[in-house]
Amino acid sequence: MNEVAQPTPTPELVLRALHHLIDPEVGVNIVDLGMIADVEVGPDGAAVVVILPTTPGCPMHDVLADGTRQIVGNLHGVTSVDVRFVYSPPWTPDRITPAGREALVRR
Repeated sequence: MNEVAQPTPTPELVLRALHHLIDPEVGVNIVDLGMIADVEVGPDGAAVVVILPTTPGCPMHDVLADGTRQIVGNLHGVTSVDVRFVYSPPWTPDRITPAGREALVRR
């Protein structure tokens, strides 16, 4: 039986997947909003996703953390997902990608 090789989890693969996580307050994905500060994936498949919320008192922490765990945890080869929030340096609109800016204009 031929098995199809599955991609090894990489930070790029995680970022691609996180394009499906929409910030419920803004309606744009968290990658294009510039909310992902860092992604690491260890050789054992342990993923760490560092999120930079748009505001220090962001009421969507749980929604973003749960969504990140679900999306990243479903990637082949990911064994665990650690979601961390950081506030320094603070998020600014300069972090929004061109695709994110376009999505905001269409809203």
